[in-house]
Amino acid sequence: MITIPHVAPGNGLLGAFGQVWATIRAEIAMQWRRWGLWVTFACAAGLLLLLTIQAATYLLHLPPNSIYVQQHYTPEDLDNLMVYDTGIYGSIFFGFVVALLVVDRVGRDRHLGMFELQRAAPQGYASYVLGKFLGNYVAVLVPTLLVYLLCALISLVLGWPLVLLLKLMQAFVLVFVPSSLAAVGLTLWLSSFLPLRVVQVSFSLLWLYFNTGLGRYGFGASIFNPSGLYVYPVFFPLTTPMLTVYPNFKTSMQLALLNIAVLLLTTIVALFLTYGSLAFQRHREEEA
Repeated sequence: MITIPHVAPGNGLLGAFGQVWATIRAEIAMQWRRWGLWVTFACAAGLLLLLTIQAATYLLHLPPNSIYVQQHYTPEDLDNLMVYDTGIYGSIFFGFVVALLVVDRVGRDRHLGMFELQRAAPQGYASYVLGKFLGNYVAVLVPTLLVYLLCALISLVLGWPLVLLLKLMQAFVLVFVPSSLAAVGLTLWLSSFLPLRVVQVSFSLLWLYFNTGLGRYGFGASIFNPSGLYVYPVFFPLTTPMLTVYPNFKTSMQLALLNIAVLLLTTIVALFLTYGSLAFQRHREEEA
């Protein structure tokens, strides 16, 4: 049961902070009490762990005819390849999960009549949108981080060096955090004015497009790409590039940082659009 404060938050910065903090706590509590969240994360985590174990075992015991042996991959190259394998699958699974778990939050509040209570709050929709975004993001970020750490620890147990843990956490910060921020922000915005099923299907297909091989072509190869396409080759380079990499694709430190900045900017813009969407709907309802 969520406890409602006996004193309504006042105006000003302190009141806005109180409303944001209360919304964050409520969203985290509601997400973590959903059995569907833990079942979904367990399935995604199981798949990621199996893929990580398979890759870690294979790369530790390469057969003589392996392409990595023939192309003289160094131990550092293999470390980076492990980071890439775990990171790309983690981005596909958990970015997909993040979107699905957040997509119903705005609709749920509308169905339960929470919007009417929100209108009575002195700070209006701005604190509501920020608190809902941060609460849902933290609720899904913590389990994801734990799974990434578990994958790294299993790799260490199998014989990989400690540096793999550091590199995997670096990839988590540089790739997963910006992409998942954009995913949550865009999902909240789209769900504020589109039907639930439309957002679930369309966003899921778009996310798979960006995070699979198709994402290396056309719009998928734009600077918006959330799969780490621009980041991995810069921060986790391979001495001998993989043959599956799109041959005409090029990146650099500047493009990698720009890619991260674009994803963060997308998150901010999505929050403003969510606020504008809710405010516009409120204005139309008041005029009706």
